[in-house]
Amino acid sequence: MFQFCRRHKMPASAQRKLLSCHCLSEKGHHISSPSPDISRKGLRFKRTQPSEPEAVEDLPRWDSQRHKGPKFSFELLPEARAIRVSVPSGPEVNMRLCHQWALECEELSSPFDAQKTVSGGHTVDLPYEFLLPCLCIEASFLQQDTVRRKKCPFQSWPEAYGSDFWKSVNFTDYSQHSQMVMAPTLRCPLKLEASLCHRQGWHTLCEDLPNATARESEGWYVLEKVDLHPQLCFKFSFGNSSHVECPHQTGEPITPSWTVSMDTQAQQLILHFSTRMHATFSAAWSHPDLGQDSLVPPVYSISQTQVSSPVTLDLIIPFLRPGGCVLVWRSDVHFAHKHLLCPDVSHRHLGLLILALLALATLLGVVLVLILRRPLSGPGQPQPVLLLHVADSEAQRRLVGALAELLRATLGGGRDVIVDLWEGTRVARVGPLPWLWAARAQVVREHGTVLLLWSSAGSSPACGQDAGTAPLRALLRAAPRPLLLLAYFSRLCAKGDIPQALRALPRYRLLRDLPRLLRALNAGSATQATGWGRLGAPQCLRSHLELCRRLEREAAKLAHQG
Repeated sequence: MFQFCRRHKMPASAQRKLLSCHCLSEKGHHISSPSPDISRKGLRFKRTQPSEPEAVEDLPRWDSQRHKGPKFSFELLPEARAIRVSVPSGPEVNMRLCHQWALECEELSSPFDAQKTVSGGHTVDLPYEFLLPCLCIEASFLQQDTVRRKKCPFQSWPEAYGSDFWKSVNFTDYSQHSQMVMAPTLRCPLKLEASLCHRQGWHTLCEDLPNATARESEGWYVLEKVDLHPQLCFKFSFGNSSHVECPHQTGEPITPSWTVSMDTQAQQLILHFSTRMHATFSAAWSHPDLGQDSLVPPVYSISQTQVSSPVTLDLIIPFLRPGGCVLVWRSDVHFAHKHLLCPDVSHRHLGLLILALLALATLLGVVLVLILRRPLSGPGQPQPVLLLHVADSEAQRRLVGALAELLRATLGGGRDVIVDLWEGTRVARVGPLPWLWAARAQVVREHGTVLLLWSSAGSSPACGQDAGTAPLRALLRAAPRPLLLLAYFSRLCAKGDIPQALRALPRYRLLRDLPRLLRALNAGSATQATGWGRLGAPQCLRSHLELCRRLEREAAKLAHQG
């Protein structure tokens, strides 16, 4: 059952006034009117009377029932999109299809509006364009002023409210500014309901938006405060049937009232809004893992309040994290489509990669420079000196430290002087110590020299007996003779205190033979070393020499007292 509401062939106000007297809503009521039957082809003075009131409920009929109209039966042929009508034996009958409205059964559009004459006892196929709930079959005899018989059987058929019904409706879009307006033209007197829905894509369902029912007035459906967008659509419904109609989806495309573009700069995203009206725009970061319309606070907004048109606004937001996208929408309306913009930061990634490669290249360059500047084999490179001593008192250890500082200052050029204690008894017990082998490896690799500083403290375990020479032989194996020199302070050691195994080594008496020792250690130029004998030590080294002489006297004094 359906309500009669508006006919598109007459003004809505006049039709509603007319229908207010003739609309039916309860089963079993019929309309009687003395008015003639009206059609596009002029006036016809034929009375129309339904033959089966139960099948044509809520449809108009003539008051007079003195004569019965022609009898007929029908069969629906969906594949042929036709209705086959059978007429029993008798006079010829005119048959046609029509759409039942309040006062008349309106003819179908061409070429489906033709009437066909059927002889008694024969059948005829009446083609239809759309299977609609108001589609009726009308029969009348050929004589004038005869009763018409009508059957409107499709009101209760679900198929009549399917795709054919919505295809028969003509939707006209009148949306503008922030107002969404659509006017449907129907072929049946039905009142539709409409609400707003949002379609994520053209091949996805249109999801209903809450509190978005359109207001209907005179057949126009209106919804205020809407940001017009092709994906914000009207969902029209009648009963359990619905249809989605999007604005400007046919014909000329809609001209957007605002556009947005983006640009990246440093660690910021710049959104460029261009608008022709007063509006407020908002943007927030969104991440694919959180859902399509999920927002990551904060929300950034900007408003256009100027009268001039068009206006460009720039909204700057900082980058959140890689892989994120930005949701942009108009926020001064109730219903808006959110635009998802994903900035292309591939050039930023390329820049970071280039910076990383430059940093890596710089690091490799520094490492190469350091490697090249290290004291490697070859002439002119800084060569270390391993200074081994046998000092057994604090005074002698201070003297060894002063000698090491004197050698560092004299050798110069980044020469390294490594100082360590020579423990002959322990070497005799466990063999060459690991540190000695490590030091020897460095000295051999960098063409350095091992300088053994001997004193009377180290002579007793090694003098006179072959068994006592075991640690010295281990030292000779660890440091080959071309790399091994022997030095001693004259106040702390005499020539006779030097073990027999070491007497074949080059020996230097300190501090008298210091220039000769420096030449053996390749200290600067030969002229600088030989100049010590005639002109004395340079001024910068005299303090180191004086310190060594003083500490030698103190160590010798303590040794004689012990």
